[in-house]
Amino acid sequence: MYLFLSILLFVTPSYVEQLLKKGEISKVEKECRGVEGESFFEGEVKFFEKDFDAALSLYGKLASSSPYANDALLRTLIIKEINGESLQFYADAELAIIRDDPDGGVEYVREGITRDSSTYSYAASLLSMAYERKDDIVMAIQVLLDAVQLEPASPFSPYLLERAGILYERMGKYDDAKDVYSKLCVEFPDSPIVPVVRNRIKQLP
Repeated sequence: MYLFLSILLFVTPSYVEQLLKKGEISKVEKECRGVEGESFFEGEVKFFEKDFDAALSLYGKLASSSPYANDALLRTLIIKEINGESLQFYADAELAIIRDDPDGGVEYVREGITRDSSTYSYAASLLSMAYERKDDIVMAIQVLLDAVQLEPASPFSPYLLERAGILYERMGKYDDAKDVYSKLCVEFPDSPIVPVVRNRIKQLP
């Protein structure tokens, strides 16, 4: 996915992904035109600009066959489930974290959850991101699993379990990853990410 950009003559989706992962939002807006998943990337720009209605509209334009379809579904869920005041802080939190300011991100998370404690599960996903940014993968996983235990019926629980599994894989704990993925598939069989997770299980060593 990492590209030698200096020798490319055209922009690819993976290049735009890397810009997005670094929080270079203005560059994403400029470079995403015409690439696969354009409406998703445009939606991300609007999300971080806190124009959530515009973001929702753009995510809705993405084809179900797009490799970014599940990401767009998650963003749609976030916008619909989280109240606007908290969501503004959470958008700032995520942007701070991906710009390598996890402590600043955590402060925004605190502001968001103070305004609506029912958003705990989503807040936990951001706290996990902050720990991950600090290379504390053990705590990043624990925050996710604790949130699922505290709020098992949260619509975000499948996504938290998936992320925990991915982090277990990164640590080489494949049995733990399989357990988490299997729990997701059994407890949330209707989640749109189940097919992806089943494929992850098949690919485990």
